[in-house]
Amino acid sequence: MSSREIALIGMMLGLSLLFDVMPIEMPTVWGMKIDLVAVPIVMAYLLTGFAGGLTAVLLLFAGLSVVSSASWLGAMMKSLATLSVIVGFEAARRLTRFDLGNGARQRLVLFAVVAYLAGIAIRIPLMLALNYYVALEIWLGLPREQVIQAVESWTGVPFWVAIGLPNAIQSAIDVFVGLAATIPVLRRLPHLLD
Repeated sequence: MSSREIALIGMMLGLSLLFDVMPIEMPTVWGMKIDLVAVPIVMAYLLTGFAGGLTAVLLLFAGLSVVSSASWLGAMMKSLATLSVIVGFEAARRLTRFDLGNGARQRLVLFAVVAYLAGIAIRIPLMLALNYYVALEIWLGLPREQVIQAVESWTGVPFWVAIGLPNAIQSAIDVFVGLAATIPVLRRLPHLLD
């Protein structure tokens, strides 16, 4: 990993942790926050590649474990959710053969849509499983058998909708805002991809 990549990851990680402590968020009933925390990590992936994105996700877990009010549990959930977005981007890059440095607008839209769909295809089942088997049991202090009933009574919707819909919204923010923030940077500093 080059010093440029390390510097980019460090800057994006700092921005991500800043977004975690800033009150720009929409909380859900059971503790998930819809926020901008993963956007800089997505930017790190787009600017440094898959290895840089994985490094940024690992560092995000460590950083959020320290600064987040949700402790290691929230850090784990946010990091794994962000990892699913990064994997979705990588799958889209390979499927569409999209090159961020040379992409036409139509191909960019296709890349973004495929990245979003691939990301939620991973993220929603992963978050359903992790919320049911790990996070909500710990977070709510309830036996696993009562988690689904508790979430459904609070939200008034089925468990899978209560978990899946906010994660789909968060993924849309991560993918589309991440791309929208990265494209102008690359227009002004195209050498970042070299």
